Amino acid sequence: MKYVLMLALLACGGAPPKTAHQLPSDARLVDRDSGSFVAAERYRGKVVVLDFWATWCKECRQTIPQVARLAEAFAQDGLVVVGVNEGEPAADATTSARDLGIAYPIALDPELVFADRMGAQSLPMLVVIDRSGAVVHRARRVDRETLAVIRKLLKN
Repeated sequence: MKYVLMLALLACGGAPPKTAHQLPSDARLVDRDSGSFVAAERYRGKVVVLDFWATWCKECRQTIPQVARLAEAFAQDGLVVVGVNEGEPAADATTSARDLGIAYPIALDPELVFADRMGAQSLPMLVVIDRSGAVVHRARRVDRETLAVIRKLLKN
């Protein structure tokens, strides 16, 4: 029975999504102010935390304050925190970001192409990227392991 269920799930949904190990060199996001940009180019040489979120995500509303504290605590050390809004109109994302107290930059992924390429199919999702563009850590929230990874990367 277990194998029949697994086969049915694979037949319906196809193969599980691939998880990116590197920030794709051509993956684009949309900046509310300057339009489309290549994330790998913009964040090259920086330690980056991408926080994938959406306005409808209840758990995101709980983790956003953690991410905001993270951004504030490590800003002077050079950490770049970007909230990547998944699939929503710019006006909705902007209003929600303001209402949720998001002070760090927001990028938009209107067609979910970036999220799919990064393997961020469930929300919230934090992706930590090192200075070379390698994805070094994934988490659902800011936890001790995430903080340890970020501290280590910022020291290098």
